[in-house]
Amino acid sequence: MTASTTSGSEADSALDTEIAELRQILDRLDGLTHQARTRLRRIEQHRNGVDARWIDRSLR
Repeated sequence: MTASTTSGSEADSALDTEIAELRQILDRLDGLTHQARTRLRRIEQHRNGVDARWIDRSLR
């Protein structure tokens, strides 16, 4: 193996690791965004007079 081949495979490995980490971050962000929108919708509906039992499944 030459030095350029080794550094190329190391660079590919580093990129694969970075891509995997970024995908994990984006997945967590998507989950948090969904959770935040759900909570906001519940608060807005409650504020508009909707009974919380119709909004929050944990209260049923």
